Amino acid sequence: MAVDILLYILLGLLILALIIGGPVLKSRLNRGASRAGDEAGKKFVAGQLVKTLGEFGTTLVIHAPEPLAREIAAAAMANKRKEYVIRSDGGYGIRFLEPDDTIVRLVADPDGTRMQVETFREYMGVPQTAPLWKELRSRVASAAEARDVPVAEGAPAEYLRGALVDDRNARWERDA
Repeated sequence: MAVDILLYILLGLLILALIIGGPVLKSRLNRGASRAGDEAGKKFVAGQLVKTLGEFGTTLVIHAPEPLAREIAAAAMANKRKEYVIRSDGGYGIRFLEPDDTIVRLVADPDGTRMQVETFREYMGVPQTAPLWKELRSRVASAAEARDVPVAEGAPAEYLRGALVDDRNARWERDA
């Protein structure tokens, strides 16, 4: 009978330890998993940022004078007025939310006219318009081909992250 009482006391202490220790153990495990998830997320975003900056840094040389290059760019954007905006300052806007999320300019190049991204904005901590920039380059290349104007990839551009425009998003500028 003394053995039975000792067994019940030990079983009661074990249940009490599980009731008290379970939440503490769960909290520690959750913190560790959350930390590991945050680190994996940051590593993924850093890898994606390198890829995205490379995409923005890809330029397109249109082997034509600037007036013809502007006609080609306008033709490439003709059916995509929601995504692409011809700006009054001579540049082009790529819209994610706002028409100036990414600003593209035509600049003189020894081989004609180079189309390049000048500046772009982040949303949710990450630039969002890289796929639209890639599509625009493709559309311009197709429009140039339709006019028998050759195009080629130009000198790559690099960018620097500027000051925050809100609590977590910045505007990137071309590194001159």
